[in-house]
Amino acid sequence: MIQFNEHIDILINAYKSSIEQMTHLKVTGSETRQTLKEKNVLQLAHIISYTDYDNTVEGEFVLTFNSVQDALKLASAIAQRLGMGKLTEVGDDSTDLLNEFLNVVVGRTISDWDSIGLKVKFGTPVYKKNYKSAGSKSLQGYIITLDVAGAADKSAEQIILRVFFDEKTENNIKGKKILLVDDSRVMRNIISQVLVAEGAMIKEAENGEMGARVYRTFNPHLTLMDINMPEMGGFEAIEKIRAFDANSKFIILSSSSRKDEIIKAKQLKVSGYLVKPVEPDQLIERVSSVLG
Repeated sequence: MIQFNEHIDILINAYKSSIEQMTHLKVTGSETRQTLKEKNVLQLAHIISYTDYDNTVEGEFVLTFNSVQDALKLASAIAQRLGMGKLTEVGDDSTDLLNEFLNVVVGRTISDWDSIGLKVKFGTPVYKKNYKSAGSKSLQGYIITLDVAGAADKSAEQIILRVFFDEKTENNIKGKKILLVDDSRVMRNIISQVLVAEGAMIKEAENGEMGARVYRTFNPHLTLMDINMPEMGGFEAIEKIRAFDANSKFIILSSSSRKDEIIKAKQLKVSGYLVKPVEPDQLIERVSSVLG
């Protein structure tokens, strides 16, 4: 697993120097905190995605602000330094200038990253309003906050840069056949959408009896099996399927984590046990692990 402390120190230095060289603003303070599961809707966001040349790490830089006025202050400071005059509103000019600022920060960062062994390529900056930031899928996530002020301005404004490092894993779900057996249509729809987005081929059944029939013709790589269903429950269906396919793989879906259910699942040697409602990230991780 890659360690990112040194990479973050390089990024912060590039961030500070870019502000002070591209504007008349001065960095008056900074704070860095790590976040692994925090997700936010960001009012304004300038995003650059990147991946390393070995295709093992990917992530994104997200330049954001606490307010529109904070964004305008940085864009206006860059504009004045370039002789464009002061900006009074967020628009195409401010977007272009902030994208270019982020480009400079990233460019300086990856040059130094390259020297310590993380060789990356990055995309074009994208500006988005009300952007939902990355969160729990990140191996490492950091929020870097810099306080800045002008020469005659005693009040500090905040410029925030989020950086996410994701350790890429092989997609074990793409192209795999997965049977989903659950009497809840809503739950089937939710789980199906998540797995189809990962490239799986899905067949559904609303009870254990139907699931056993579909299994014979579909021959799935994995079955997600609800326990409590009408006509035939999940455990009975697993035993029925195992009677003609001893190598079948199952992940149990349950609305509870009752001890007797867990014991029965272990006796049937299922590959996993998930309590509904299942978080998409948890579902993908568990299914990918079983199929790997």
